[in-house]
Amino acid sequence: MRPEARSDQMNVCLIADNPETTAHPVIGAVLRQLCSAHAVRLLDVAGISGDQAVGREREHPLADLYLLKSHTPQALEVAHYLEQRGALVINSFASSSACQDRALMAQRMSAAHLAFPRTSTHPSLGELLEQQQRLSILSFPLVVKSRYSRRGDLVYRADGVEQLHALAHRSDEPVIIQEFVPTDGWDIKVWVIDQQIFAARRRSSLAGEASRQNFPIPTEQLPGSWRSISLKVGRVFDLHLYGLDLIASDRGPVVVDVNSFPGFRGVAGAASALLCLIERLSNTRQVVSG
Repeated sequence: MRPEARSDQMNVCLIADNPETTAHPVIGAVLRQLCSAHAVRLLDVAGISGDQAVGREREHPLADLYLLKSHTPQALEVAHYLEQRGALVINSFASSSACQDRALMAQRMSAAHLAFPRTSTHPSLGELLEQQQRLSILSFPLVVKSRYSRRGDLVYRADGVEQLHALAHRSDEPVIIQEFVPTDGWDIKVWVIDQQIFAARRRSSLAGEASRQNFPIPTEQLPGSWRSISLKVGRVFDLHLYGLDLIASDRGPVVVDVNSFPGFRGVAGAASALLCLIERLSNTRQVVSG
């Protein structure tokens, strides 16, 4: 049930593709708090095309703020459409797209002089496997990733050419090849909401069947250089809220991934920080519109 309309009431729309999003321990909690005082609706883009998503949104007046939780092609398409109409989308179409395309991510990181694994882009894994000369000069171990980030995407350490051939069932998929940066087997997970930093240690996704449990790190214990890198990533990609994976290497901290609008699951204080960001942006939007 929507609250009675007030002059200070915000209109917020969540763009999502997962039916469990509203029950998510962080996102769901934020939505429930917003619903107590504001008008909140869901644009579910699961199983529909971009044109269909745009058609559904045309039935509504522009919201004060759109939360782009889904990063599927149809979600990005409707976000682009909304921005062309003057809507405020967080994170923006351009910012979210840059985080979904790992080739574009690597280009931005390089241009900003941020440490990132050396990356090459390939139209498909099959195309790479057919080029014997290129295969012969690859330096192993290396990491193979889907070019476009999504649930269930490919992130795989290959120690030799034979392991690349073992991925032949995904031969049509666009991929990137990254240098393998030796670490102690741990990632530093950093989440940022409106420049507020949260951090934890987690076993690397390349560490086999290791636990994916987060071990929180008090922000004040995160080295200053790591905090600076985390905030610079937000500026480079123009992100209001995001996550990144950092690893400690012999050459210093290296960013290995950037995620626009993660779920912040298990991150203490994330719900209140996200709520404050939404209210700040919506209030700013209302003042400008007024």
